[in-house]
Amino acid sequence: MTPALDPDASRSGTIDAASPLPPLFWWRVLTPEALDMEAQRRLSAALDAVQPLPSPDWSAACRGDPTAANRIALRILAEAVTLPGRVDPAMSAICLCAARGDSSCIDLLVHVLGRRARRRADLEVLCLARAWCSVPRRGSDRGGVAR
Repeated sequence: MTPALDPDASRSGTIDAASPLPPLFWWRVLTPEALDMEAQRRLSAALDAVQPLPSPDWSAACRGDPTAANRIALRILAEAVTLPGRVDPAMSAICLCAARGDSSCIDLLVHVLGRRARRRADLEVLCLARAWCSVPRRGSDRGGVAR
């Protein structure tokens, strides 16, 4: 990907929500701390403004429903090679839910960032994935599952 088309190419260390980078690229570069309530509102507004993804779950995902966001993201990630333009909206919905502490969305975001880091040999993205690992979680608690 050329630098003009790659939102990760212009990174210069710390980026926050005041960056000129479009909100739908934030999942690739923002730390959890940068996604404060104002940034979450901006991300939610960007999701509302984007061309809806072809899914009956899209409006729920934009409102922060983690189940809907996961369902969409998993389907979109499976077809990312053929339809790469859908990845940023889908992962932005995941990022919004992760910023709100949803365990399953944090796990998926960490997984996708980790794969990007390994594929690109990118230490910054790996550090970003690690930062998301330390986010306080709400929702299902894996520790309480009977074995």
